[in-house]
Amino acid sequence: MDRKIVVRIAGGLAVLVVLSAAGWFGFLEWTRAKVRSEVDAAFAALRETGAKASFTDASFDPRERAVTVSGISIVSPEGGASLKIARLFARGGERPHDRRVSVEALDVDGLEVALTGEAAAGGTVTYTLPKVMIDQYTGPMTLIAAGEGDGPFGALRVALRQIAATTAAKVTIPEVKGRIVPAGAQPVEVNYSEIAAEGVNAGTIRSLIVDRVTFAFTPPSDGADRAPGPVPGRISGRIDGIVAARIDTAPLLAATNPPGATSAGMDNYGLIYGKVVTGPYVLTQDNGPRMRAASLLMEQVGIRPSAFDAKRTTALRDLQLKSSSQLTPDERRRALDLSRDIIDGIAFRTLAASGVETEQDGQKGRIASMRIEGLAASVIDEVSLEGMEGAGAGGAPGKVGRFAIRRLDLNQLSRLAAEQNAPSPVSALMLFKLFSGIELSGVEVPYGEGDARNEPVKIGAFALSWGGSAGALPTRLDLALTDVSGPIRADDGEPFTYLAAAGIKRATVSFALKAAYDASARTLTVAPATAEVKEAFRLSVESAIGDVPPAAFSDATGFISALPTVAAGPVKVTLTDLGLARLMFAQLAASEGVSEEEYRRQVVEMVESMVADLTEAAPDAADLGSAVVAFVRQPGTLTVTATPKERVPLLALAAAFDPSMLLEAFSFTATASAP
Repeated sequence: MDRKIVVRIAGGLAVLVVLSAAGWFGFLEWTRAKVRSEVDAAFAALRETGAKASFTDASFDPRERAVTVSGISIVSPEGGASLKIARLFARGGERPHDRRVSVEALDVDGLEVALTGEAAAGGTVTYTLPKVMIDQYTGPMTLIAAGEGDGPFGALRVALRQIAATTAAKVTIPEVKGRIVPAGAQPVEVNYSEIAAEGVNAGTIRSLIVDRVTFAFTPPSDGADRAPGPVPGRISGRIDGIVAARIDTAPLLAATNPPGATSAGMDNYGLIYGKVVTGPYVLTQDNGPRMRAASLLMEQVGIRPSAFDAKRTTALRDLQLKSSSQLTPDERRRALDLSRDIIDGIAFRTLAASGVETEQDGQKGRIASMRIEGLAASVIDEVSLEGMEGAGAGGAPGKVGRFAIRRLDLNQLSRLAAEQNAPSPVSALMLFKLFSGIELSGVEVPYGEGDARNEPVKIGAFALSWGGSAGALPTRLDLALTDVSGPIRADDGEPFTYLAAAGIKRATVSFALKAAYDASARTLTVAPATAEVKEAFRLSVESAIGDVPPAAFSDATGFISALPTVAAGPVKVTLTDLGLARLMFAQLAASEGVSEEEYRRQVVEMVESMVADLTEAAPDAADLGSAVVAFVRQPGTLTVTATPKERVPLLALAAAFDPSMLLEAFSFTATASAP
């Protein structure tokens, strides 16, 4: 059981005491002796369950129909849970009916709840509530028994069953102080202020407001070697302005069932929070990072009760108490398996944080929005980060407009993380199952070299997605890289050499690829693959590969085995000049000491001579040659289509390295158009 479960147990028991205590009172015409007798009977009923229960005094005010009981002490049968109440005051009680009672108001002073042993996951938990006020309470007269067995969820089960049998118009708790000491770990201090719950009705709560939550703890050391400097220490945090709506404790109650017990909905997701919104959230570590968020949001949060059985949560808790350096490989795998099972039992529509700021070692970062959308069955619909800003290693600023991952499979991520060594090529194929797409836009990062060190590299947009998988490999791929720009130099190679020589300081590149497999036609189509360098050229390729069996997408072995069977299909290539030809002619002419017109004439004559030789050897290529000459004479758009004359094995074509084979195996058509 982790710390969250411990906190829920302690908190649940506190609510139990506050709500169930009202069930002992509400008799309009009690005398003091009668009150004492009835309170004695209620405590005797508690003792019959094996608990220790006592009080010091009980009195009745007939004018206000009020009962006061002081010095209350209750200890659970196994001794792991106890509570004390200095004073309990119930006003406006009515006569009990069917062992249920109603009171107009209930005040509790000096409430203390303590858990030890199994009820506190092997540690200790203490909560103190100086004051609790409840309006319009209706519920059982006596404590509801936990049912079969106690176990680590025993106290929580009692509390949740009591809440399920209770209604109250409003519960107000000005302050709660908690101290949690997990077995073998440092204590956790947690404080709540100004709690107000409204519309408590048979296990549901219409709204819950908490003005502030603060917590502090010292994390365990993982035993790893650290860089020189101060050791990170105590962590403290604060959350302001928590507002929750449409709370339902029924799934939590089902999750506390003893081993072997069953109830409806155990294997289905049940909603526990409709919506939770907070104000600022601050987390600080001594000698460590500091993080702040302007607000947090959770929507439609649910759990599958069967995923949270006591055996699983207890086993995971025991492993988490060890540092990572103490875990054996088998224990690490076991911890991953247990975590995967529990995560599989959580679902939500939205989990988000806005205005996130981080700071560590003088470095600051900011994220305008972090969102996780649609978790169910361990698959997240989308994880997105927007408005990221920070500084690189050299202090130069960088930013990312948006980063997103779609359909992230946490089960696959866990399996990949479980590999002891670097992923093999075969296991790397798991990445296609890990998520289905990634997006990146508005990127600016420092270039960091020479005179251009302050010139950023920019990415307008990057998008990669795949799907339609028939096996380990996807049958659909869509890649787009748009407006990637950065500083260029004369020694960056063609075509950037010509751009730099023309005085252009930055180059912008775009690339796109679309591919899809048609199983019925056994054809893999690439339509299109494009590359563009602004102010230089644009290239587009459309092609098809035939006789591709579905087994080619089963795994890496199937892909390799299918290669000898596939055949080349038609190919269409389109080249558009965007200014590179003019730059090349001008610069090469200048280097030769001739005019641009003269240099262009010489190049055209050379190409015409080459085309004449080509046409003599392959008459079918005459149209191709004519189009190439026209394109060189007046660069615009050149389109070439190659169609196989008969079946052409792709591997044989690739291995030939002989242009004449292309001329023999394909027929060509070509056109050239002026700009």
